[in-house]
Amino acid sequence: MQTNILKTLIAILLSVLIASCCNQNSDTEKDDQQTATEAVDQHETIILDDSLKHTLIKKGTEIAGLTTSALQKALKSAIQEGGLEYAIKFCNLEALAITDSISEMESVAVKRVAEKYRNPLNKMVTAENELFTSYESQRQNEQPLHPVIMANSEGHPVFYQPIPTGALCLNCHGTSGTNISPALAGTIQKLYPEDQATGF
Repeated sequence: MQTNILKTLIAILLSVLIASCCNQNSDTEKDDQQTATEAVDQHETIILDDSLKHTLIKKGTEIAGLTTSALQKALKSAIQEGGLEYAIKFCNLEALAITDSISEMESVAVKRVAEKYRNPLNKMVTAENELFTSYESQRQNEQPLHPVIMANSEGHPVFYQPIPTGALCLNCHGTSGTNISPALAGTIQKLYPEDQATGF
């Protein structure tokens, strides 16, 4: 049986991101930043030309990396401190706080979304389901997976980057009885009664 390695996506609402981009950008990128910032301030739809997409993907990739790194570091620390059951409890209480702190620091909205979610707050909307299906098709055809920018229903750009499932992830997202112990499965069910994020 082929393992589904694509676990989730990081979605970053970039509608106010442009103003926080670093100052070393080219004049074209500065113009893109000003245009996007003005459009957001006036609640206009942002036109995503190639130059603006490049700027947004570059910054989105940086923020996604920062988010992933922060979550992995916190998770590994929790596992070392109290094992997997402690880590599940830690994630239940702290994962959203970690992404919220990065959202605030970067002046963006960072969110993890998944087809098979653990927390209902991470459920995908229709367009995200379509993107996930596209990523899954690319993965099955052994094609490289790249970040994308899509406009949301309000016309604001959203950055998406796939997060592949690693070996560490399978301890809590694998198969009960194989990767997940009965005790840990019970803890997951107690903390996440709507859990769908196993079987990877």
